[in-house]
Amino acid sequence: MNKVKTLLMGSVVTLILSSQAMAAFSLNGTRFIYHEGSKNLSFEVTNTASDTYGGQVWLDNVTHGKEDVHIIPSPPFFKVGDKQKQIVRLLKVGDGMPGDRESLFWLNVQEVPPKPKDAEGSYLAIAMNTQVKLIYRPKILAAGRQGAEKKVTRVNRDGVTYLKNPTPYYFAVSDVKQDGQSVPLSSALAEGIAVLAPHSEASLGKAVLGKKVTIDTVNDWGGVDTHSID
Repeated sequence: MNKVKTLLMGSVVTLILSSQAMAAFSLNGTRFIYHEGSKNLSFEVTNTASDTYGGQVWLDNVTHGKEDVHIIPSPPFFKVGDKQKQIVRLLKVGDGMPGDRESLFWLNVQEVPPKPKDAEGSYLAIAMNTQVKLIYRPKILAAGRQGAEKKVTRVNRDGVTYLKNPTPYYFAVSDVKQDGQSVPLSSALAEGIAVLAPHSEASLGKAVLGKKVTIDTVNDWGGVDTHSID
């Protein structure tokens, strides 16, 4: 799932709503996969607004330390005209990522809105940050990714049910169903299964599940697949 963060700039004197209250940028994907051996990975940023916007791109490490740099964007800053597109390339730099499991990053694309032409004095601008998943996939794992979610199992321990991921892949579980009906989960539990890391478990709380259980997962192309689990 995409995450959109809002940043406030300027002083609270005049609130600029209209088109600036909506995201001006859209990406040509909801997640991106960087395959080991690729020279780079490119994606498009489209400015849907009627003004020229600035943009900033950066990555947050999830798998590795925050200070570690493995992939960099080019360009990290740009300007894009109204209804125009900007191509951004992601470049792998150095080594250090594990070769036996995927690595996860958050790809951030933040808008830098223009100053309104009719604004006088201080004003408030709303800048939207679109955040999507970027997964680095080692070459050795490429062939086994299709349908790997079928290996997810459920484990009951001390009255709590867990989803167990025994694979080297990151999974995004969007729903857990029993007999075709969604299992109620708190927002914290839903966030936990949305980023199900390699060789890890994520809690479903004290949900009591019967025999016929399925999970909905988001695939590499942003579509949703359903898998039965034991």
